[in-house]
Amino acid sequence: MEVTILCKVCNRSAPADQFKLHYKWRQVVCPRCQSGKEPVKQEVKVEPPKPAGWDQDDEYLEKASRQRKVETQAQFSKIAGSNLVKCKCFSCKYDFKYDPVRKTPYSCPYCNADIPKLKTFNL
Repeated sequence: MEVTILCKVCNRSAPADQFKLHYKWRQVVCPRCQSGKEPVKQEVKVEPPKPAGWDQDDEYLEKASRQRKVETQAQFSKIAGSNLVKCKCFSCKYDFKYDPVRKTPYSCPYCNADIPKLKTFNL
């Protein structure tokens, strides 16, 4: 009795003894995917169309805006059982404990960067 398995790359079934480990996908694949004779279906990322007049300057500004949004995003998390919060420094990504009641430390202990204001964090 021959056992067939479904390939996770191409979603076709093949005998289990013919599956081999593929270096690129880091998983076992069927003989068709191993040989590379059939093109593998790849997910195509579709971007919404840009408005008329969109140029390189607009592209740069959009990228800078996304990056700034990520940098200024609050990186605080509550520590269970205490009034302290865990803070991640925006400039050096160092994790440290922050006391929002006493507002200490005033700056990052590692790089001396200012700590952003802690808004609407329920203690």
